[in-house]
Order: sequence, then C-alpha cells, then structure tokens
Amino acid sequence: MTEEISGLFSVLAAEERLPDFALTARILSEFNSLNSDDAGRLARHCWGFMGSNLAPGSARELACKCEAYGVKTIILPSAGLAGLKPAAFIKKAAFVNDTLNYTDGTGLSMNASAADVLVLSAAPLKEDTVKIVKSVEGPSAGAKALRLGIMAATGLPIGLGKNKEVKKEVRTSETAFTLDIILKQADNCPALLAPERKSWKPDINLKPGLANQKGGTRLRLNPAAFDFSCLKEKKTYSSQMNFCLICAALSSFAHKALKNTGLWAILEHKSLAALPYDGMEDFEKETSRLNTLAPLFFQRP
Repeated sequence: MTEEISGLFSVLAAEERLPDFALTARILSEFNSLNSDDAGRLARHCWGFMGSNLAPGSARELACKCEAYGVKTIILPSAGLAGLKPAAFIKKAAFVNDTLNYTDGTGLSMNASAADVLVLSAAPLKEDTVKIVKSVEGPSAGAKALRLGIMAATGLPIGLGKNKEVKKEVRTSETAFTLDIILKQADNCPALLAPERKSWKPDINLKPGLANQKGGTRLRLNPAAFDFSCLKEKKTYSSQMNFCLICAALSSFAHKALKNTGLWAILEHKSLAALPYDGMEDFEKETSRLNTLAPLFFQRP
C-alpha cells in the first residue's frame, strides 16, 4: 500500500553549479506553458529553484522533465527548506595553522577550520541610491525680459521675479561586492562525501536530515569595512582586486565548500558584469539553495 503524500513541495537543482540558463528556460517554458520571454525572466531569477509550492504530482512531473534534459534535482517540502541565519559582518581575518581566525564587528575573535565551511558565496550587487538635492533658482532670462517689457510699458514696479527653492532627485548606481561564509552547526560534524555521487532519481521521499536545516553561523565580508592586511604582500590598492584575492584565498582554504555562481566566475576570471544579480534577494536565494544542498555533500562521520 502506497503512503499518500500531501503538502506543497519544491524542486531544486541538485548539483553545486546551476544548470545552463537556456536549458533552464526551456524546461520552465515547457512545464509552465510560458513563452520564451516569460520563461527567460523566470529562469533569470530562479537560481536553481526549478519549482516552488507544487503539489506532489506536479513536483514529480517537473523532476522527471528536468531529468529528461539531464538536470539532476531533489524534491523537498517547501515548508522545510533551509533558511539563512542573519549575517554577522566580519572586519578582519587571518589564516593561521590551517585555521581561519576572524573578528566580528564587536571585536570578538573566533576561528573555524576548513571542514567547518559549508558554503562560500560571492557576488557583485548593484546598489541604487537616491538623493534629494535642493537649489535656489531665480526667474529665467525670458521671464526677466518679459517683466522688463511690462515695467517699461506700464511703469509698474513689478520687479524681475522671485527666487524659488527647487528639489531634484539624483539617482546613482554603484556595484558593491559581498561574500558570505556559511559554517556548519556545532552539532554537525560533516565529512565530505566522495565527489562521485550516484545518479539522482526523482523521488518524493526526503533524504534524512535534509529538510529544516539552517546551517550554522553566516559570516559576511563587506570590502568597504574589511581589513585586507591578511593578504600580506598580495594586497593591492584596489578594493575589487583585494576582494577577488580574499575569495581565492578562502576557496583554497576551504576547497570542499560549495561555491555559488559569482564565486566560480571570480575564480575562473570570467566577466562579473554579465552575472544576473539584480540585488540582495537574488544573492541570498542562490546561497539558500547551496545551504539546503549542503547535507547532500556532507554527512556525520
């Protein structure tokens, strides 16, 4: 007798790296009956979440379609997806005797081993700011000429007009780099599984311990507020270059950690301008998928 399964489920791409964008758009177009433009917009912001809040039968159907196109997936209850803990900003870091020592914004120093690092996630994010600029403007040359003509013709002292305060919106857009480091929970002692994994089969049954994981501490590195002296002689005058160097150093230190699209682009010296991060929401959505997948790659010894 088959057990009846209820609730809503999500279908996640199960590999560390995201599936090809065009392939993702094609799958989403066929499954959701969308035109290519709408499917492309959906694919741009899905970040490996192929479908969310689906009935069990629909989740199975989507997983089978993904597998038919060579995209490995896993199905999880939407309510049990891993969340991200609030980010704790770090100001300093140093690599000492195979240990990462870091200092948070309060000055508290802590450390982590390479095995503690589950996820490394980096991205260039656009930050739009709006400023209200006030200025005082007088009447235009045309208005002054008109008033002078009236005064000359009538002799009335109407003046040349009054100054007025003008408010203008000035919009600026800048790129800010962000790096998140997710550490394992204190009660998790992960040992990386062999990189060769068995082939996935779409299955509504959950993997033990995969749902409701939130990972451990989430550290965030903001280049504008980080001391890059840990780079020593490699440190440059460029904040962006220093950011890329610290990403490479952390990736080398915790080489088994899952890495997001942005970090792979940095490590492989690809163009960062083409990355489709429209904001923090995209970045954290992608990071949360890797955080959810971490138990697939790490297990208790």
